[in-house]
Amino acid sequence: MNLKLIDKSIKRLSLVDWLLSILIMVIVITIALYNLLENPQTRIIRQAAEKNLRLFARGNSLNALKCEGIDKNKEGLVICEATDRKDNYLLVKCSYLVETNTCQKVKSIPKKL
Repeated sequence: MNLKLIDKSIKRLSLVDWLLSILIMVIVITIALYNLLENPQTRIIRQAAEKNLRLFARGNSLNALKCEGIDKNKEGLVICEATDRKDNYLLVKCSYLVETNTCQKVKSIPKKL
């Protein structure tokens, strides 16, 4: 490769190009760190609870959002989030245990207009 061509192409990069490339790198690094820092145990808990949340949401006309991966009070339930058809926000407790695949509605927060 011709070094003069490489130097010219580097000089042509504008400030916007540099900012966009830095932004993309920050996003990629953030996603990578999030995936690396998640504990395997919390990942298993979260995935099992999200499966139960999706089943519960399908049966109750809800949109499943996400679940936490930490059982704070060791009762076999984690807090999950869902929305209903009117975009009201719901807090749901879902089990992550294989024996009990249930969810129960905890709190409903109305949509703000």
